[in-house]
Amino acid sequence: MQSEPTTGRVERRKRRRWPLVTLAVVTVATLVYMLSAYVPPVMSNSRIPVQGTGHFVLLVAHIFTATVATLTGLVQFWPTLRARYPKAHRWTGRAYFFLGVFPSSVLAIPVMVLAPYGAANQAAVAVLDVLWIITAVAGYRAARARRFADHRRWMIRNYALTLSSLASRFFTPIMALIIIPQATGPVYQSSEVVIGHDIASGSAWLSLVVTMVIAEGYLQRRQVAKSRP
Repeated sequence: MQSEPTTGRVERRKRRRWPLVTLAVVTVATLVYMLSAYVPPVMSNSRIPVQGTGHFVLLVAHIFTATVATLTGLVQFWPTLRARYPKAHRWTGRAYFFLGVFPSSVLAIPVMVLAPYGAANQAAVAVLDVLWIITAVAGYRAARARRFADHRRWMIRNYALTLSSLASRFFTPIMALIIIPQATGPVYQSSEVVIGHDIASGSAWLSLVVTMVIAEGYLQRRQVAKSRP
């Protein structure tokens, strides 16, 4: 028969797994939906308007490297991998950085510039891209210096940014519900271009801010919990 402290630890581990399981299910389901337009890569199926073949190739490369980052990052946060298979954790981490985040962040620049969503959307993507690179470099350097607590904090921030693009899919219909009723008013004057720009820009900014707030809130909560006697 298990002692009460041991049983309590097991129950706490189970409770901690549910948020990860939920995150994994939602993330994979959203990825499947997103990738359905690009597997196989046919330009006419693209959900983002593209400016020719070159833009489409860059977009697909960005999407697939971002997918590598999303999936390898998800695996990285699984406690069993870190605890029992540290070597696999390290190699998965290298794939996350060098096959996912770094190439995807570079590819995001021309994709952003060529996307027909206006300056506000470009600003949101640019801020996301800069923060994505900064937090990735900080996390990688912390791991190399064996500052693992710092590494974990930076990677939580970085992975929140990785998920930002997926999160924008949930905010797009919310922005549409807010903006479309105003379509014939003095602001939009039935302009589909302006409406499309605002929906894209609003969802991009909301996803960036909300994912970062959630990440920082989680980190602050952990810090408070650790400081309790």
